[in-house]
Amino acid sequence: LAVIFRLNHTLEDSFVIPDHIVICLDAGHGGDDPGAVNGDRQEKDDNLAVVLAVRDALDAAGHDNLEVILTREDDTALTLEERVAFANDNDATLFISVHRNSGGGQGIETWISAEALQPETRLATYIQEGLAAIPMVKDRGVKSGTASNPLASYYVVGNTDMPACLVELGFLDNVDDLVLFEAAFDDYAAAIADGILQMVKLK
Repeated sequence: LAVIFRLNHTLEDSFVIPDHIVICLDAGHGGDDPGAVNGDRQEKDDNLAVVLAVRDALDAAGHDNLEVILTREDDTALTLEERVAFANDNDATLFISVHRNSGGGQGIETWISAEALQPETRLATYIQEGLAAIPMVKDRGVKSGTASNPLASYYVVGNTDMPACLVELGFLDNVDDLVLFEAAFDDYAAAIADGILQMVKLK
């Protein structure tokens, strides 16, 4: 699939890394919103497991100037507005939302807003390239807009005040993606963490 970038090169250097870096990780869905479902498997659980693993990987990197905050740490329901407000109110440096896909496809993709500036595109590219390097991953690329409208944006990436992206870690209704999610789980978490660390020049 085509990779769609909308770049504003005049703002290429607009991303300033603060002395105290705050990474906001968002596990999509939760509570009475399961997200995609395949039998007993619910997307919300996979999303949270990945976010917790990414947090652990970032903590293990040992950077005193980096703090990780989570929109949810358990099976809690949150509105999209609450997720965005949490990131904005905590002056997050970066926002990464984790999801699983559905609908009969295969592979991993990372979404940015329809009007993404260079920093947002760079963040998504670091993460997507790391995930795509994992053996057997089908690379669906970095995409802007939404799956149904290239001129719209997913709420959590379109309304956050910081560079943001939404990662779709394979399709919950694809057998190969399900097997790979289990086999490469630690690699997925490490790739997302590494992409974040690259963005804030800690790797």
